[in-house]
Amino acid sequence: MDHIVTRNIFWLFSLQGLNYLVPLAVLPFLVRVLGIERYGLVAFAQSFAQYFVLLTDYGFNLSATKQIARIRSDRELVSTYFWCVIILKVFLMLVGMVILALLIMAVPRFREEARLYIAAYLAVVGTVLFPTWVFQGMERMKYISMISGGTKLGSALILFAFVRHSSDYVLAMFILSGGMFAAGVFGFVIAIRNFAIAPRIPALADIRRTLRDGWHLFVSTGATTFYTNSNVFLVGMIAGNAQAGYFSAAEKLIRGMQALLGPVTQAIYPHVNHLMERSPTLALRFLRKGFLWISALSFVSSLLLFVCAAPVAHLVVGSTADFCTPIIRWMAMLPFIVAVSNVMGIQTMIPFGLERELSRIYVVAGVGSLALSILLIRHYAAAGAAASVLIVEFAIVLCMWEALRHRGLNLMPFGAVGATTAS
Repeated sequence: MDHIVTRNIFWLFSLQGLNYLVPLAVLPFLVRVLGIERYGLVAFAQSFAQYFVLLTDYGFNLSATKQIARIRSDRELVSTYFWCVIILKVFLMLVGMVILALLIMAVPRFREEARLYIAAYLAVVGTVLFPTWVFQGMERMKYISMISGGTKLGSALILFAFVRHSSDYVLAMFILSGGMFAAGVFGFVIAIRNFAIAPRIPALADIRRTLRDGWHLFVSTGATTFYTNSNVFLVGMIAGNAQAGYFSAAEKLIRGMQALLGPVTQAIYPHVNHLMERSPTLALRFLRKGFLWISALSFVSSLLLFVCAAPVAHLVVGSTADFCTPIIRWMAMLPFIVAVSNVMGIQTMIPFGLERELSRIYVVAGVGSLALSILLIRHYAAAGAAASVLIVEFAIVLCMWEALRHRGLNLMPFGAVGATTAS
């Protein structure tokens, strides 16, 4: 594996402990202190805020990373592109604020907990400021890990010190969101200083081009976030805050397992895009090297999670573990399935110009997931949502495999290394 990629994986893994262990330490603390009902309400508000994160991201974490990786040797172009993205993200953030304000005024459920949703929106501001796409495009992953890990640790310490009662749930949300806001501020300043980002007022044509380039990835990531994030929201709306709490606790465990391979996938994506500038065949050969061992590692983690579901649930939610264990078991294979999906979709289809195909897959999955989730949640509450996620993710992998096969892109390490790009 290329030494740049290896170095980035090392940096991401070296601080991944903070990004992995801190949320897992915070989770049982919040469940026990706030109680499952209030924890479920916090999880519901976080899930709602993710829709605004989706709006402000607009797919830039993929489209902008791809562009920065290709122009990173020209700092003038990087500066112009940087401000195009920031201007668009800030504009979308302001649109989101207006939408949130209207919802708080018009919907009783949101009006009753207005402070909670305002506190949750602080995390949206943080994600707007944090230019993850710059660090990834420049292949400087250590900054992401250092900033994210440090602020998460700081937030956890403040949380442990000041959150004492179930009535502190709004304070807990403010602390969690405040950590993301602090990460955004630090990341923004570090990116400008370390990559010599010069002040620029980009032309309207450049802003429009940036908006247009991100559209298909916005649809793809939007559909993905819709079907992955909507389950906590739907469980809360249909089955109540307690069931939302159980589902959120199980989901955070699953995402923690998925995060173990996060450094690898984060480091691979910009490097594949950089290789594409030289040769699609080189990029495909590089992807083949990682596909089997990424799949193998993620399968082992999924198997362990399935076998150890009961003791893990007891550790996290205590005496209510019986409600959480089946949810964990339904989603235990997701780290494996999502890892395979990531390599095929994000790492392969996007660099090879198959954004439209990927977008269609995610849109169909999003619509299908919504219908399936509502049906299963009505009958089986949180466990039904977990079953829906598993079914949809597996269907996505099958569709991606067929799309790659149709284009002659074979990720298996045997056969000819032929690579075609989309027209």
